[in-house]
Amino acid sequence: MSTHPFADLSAAVRENEPMARHTSFGVGGPVRFFAEPRDSEAFLLAHQRGVAAGLPIRILGRGSNILVTDEPHPWLVISTRHLSGLRHSGSCIEADAGVYLPRLVAAAENWGMGGLEPLAGIPGSVGGAVAMNAGGRYGRVANTLVGAMVARFDSSASDLNQQSEIRNQKSEMVPYWVDTAELGLDYRYSIVPKAGLVLLSATFQLDKAAPRQLAERRLGILAEKHATQPMDALSAGCVFKNPPTGKSAGWLIDQAGLKGARVGGAVVSHKHANFIVNGRNATARDILQLIDIVVKRVLDRFGIELELEIEVWTNNEERR
Repeated sequence: MSTHPFADLSAAVRENEPMARHTSFGVGGPVRFFAEPRDSEAFLLAHQRGVAAGLPIRILGRGSNILVTDEPHPWLVISTRHLSGLRHSGSCIEADAGVYLPRLVAAAENWGMGGLEPLAGIPGSVGGAVAMNAGGRYGRVANTLVGAMVARFDSSASDLNQQSEIRNQKSEMVPYWVDTAELGLDYRYSIVPKAGLVLLSATFQLDKAAPRQLAERRLGILAEKHATQPMDALSAGCVFKNPPTGKSAGWLIDQAGLKGARVGGAVVSHKHANFIVNGRNATARDILQLIDIVVKRVLDRFGIELELEIEVWTNNEERR
């Protein structure tokens, strides 16, 4: 009989679970506990139990924008996968944090609600998409986001000092509403991770439109992405943020002659140089070494230091 701190919760909990099973890179070492709560109440309780047990805690959406290192990790990872409710009223859709982003885009299209088509082809969850203000050349999450239900678990987070309304919330564990403006959304950025916030649901304000027109736009965006990105490969999407220099990270990497560069099973995509793909049994170490090569080569060639867009989950503080 299991005696771990989560045995009585409405959650599937596995011990020593390989993160390679849960990341789009297909890499990552085992974690101490991996929990999949069935509802938001169990989600909050799992987090509370993890804190009480002294476990480092990480929240996982679809694992599509992270690189988990190869070694064993002492973490409790809480998945939002079962927080998957979708509700719509008037011109708004509320989506739980674990909703698969393509499912949200499809639902909006079916309901004749436009504005989310720019997110077509992004494989993450709603929670992760809001936390990084996901998007592309046609638009970002911030364009349609009204606000979110969040819970706060780290009252000492530095970013909260600049967010008075969030700072004044009295309870760490009670969900509460924040407006979009309070989330500090910018290019691939929000205050969510650093402020110790966990997003439970997000609400989007959309426009009425004919489903057929929305489908045409969505399919056009998807076709463009399939033509220019390795959509079917094991990857975490764009590895680096575009620097504020007018040249994209992909262009810089390409011009540095790095398309096809390889370390072990990790390869810089021939299709889009800002993608590193797991071409053949890559490890996280392979990917990290290739990242370091790319950063050094671009810095040497152009004097520009690329900044990671993906998040590295590691026990090594220096790699974060």
